[in-house]
Amino acid sequence: MNTKKMRIFPIACRVILVAMLVVWIFPVLFALNTSFKDQAEFYSNIWALPKKLGLDNYIQAFSQGHIGEYFLNSIIIAVVSLILIEVISVMAAYSLARLRIPHTGAIIMICFAIQLLPTETIIIPLYKMMSSMGLLHLRYVPIILAYVGWSIPGTTVILKNFFDTIPKELLEAARIDGSGEIRNLFTIVLPLMKGALSTCIVMNFTFIWGELMWAKTATLTTDKGLPLTVGLMSFKGEYGTQWSLMCAAICMIVIPLYLVFLFLQKYFVSSMTAGSVKG
Repeated sequence: MNTKKMRIFPIACRVILVAMLVVWIFPVLFALNTSFKDQAEFYSNIWALPKKLGLDNYIQAFSQGHIGEYFLNSIIIAVVSLILIEVISVMAAYSLARLRIPHTGAIIMICFAIQLLPTETIIIPLYKMMSSMGLLHLRYVPIILAYVGWSIPGTTVILKNFFDTIPKELLEAARIDGSGEIRNLFTIVLPLMKGALSTCIVMNFTFIWGELMWAKTATLTTDKGLPLTVGLMSFKGEYGTQWSLMCAAICMIVIPLYLVFLFLQKYFVSSMTAGSVKG
């Protein structure tokens, strides 16, 4: 009986994983299929395959839909945000892990509490605060500041846990040789943390690239610096939606996510599996 259950369990797990894969990948395949249709073809049968393959919708979405401009804005927002997040989080995590800072446990708990707060509960106070400071009219600034503030606590906790795994003897030997904390961080620790940094970059980039609510709120009073998520809404008009152009734009938006993950996949997977096998 136990042997039978042991055989059924992995099969059930595979079935569940396949079902989850279908649920996750179906919207992407639907958008890819729709991106090659025109409006008439889409409304005639939304499930049918396109009659011909062409890049007309992609070209039109890129040029007429200003996807190129929105794409550049999102790249600037993502790159600047990621640099600030990683630099500040690395310094904070190293300090919490290796320096004798009072109440480190309380600081970590506060980071956890901040990370657990839904972003929706912060948007209205954040908007009022930035409006009173005159930051909403500055291009990119309100979006970047919010993303950096939201991402630092969680990133700091992840990196702090990584720093805790580095043998203290390694850093103490460097200190005996006259190496300071900053030099230890950049010459010893950073080369060892490719996996942890890659994990944080993938997670933060996914959030920044796809976030809509704050991006839309922060750009209510301006049409400058709109990211891709807000720019996509331009394909939805008062009397209808250009589904083919929107799906073409969605496909162009999804591509950078896959490229970032594929580029950092080796480090990301090694970080996720680190410590699972001892030998």
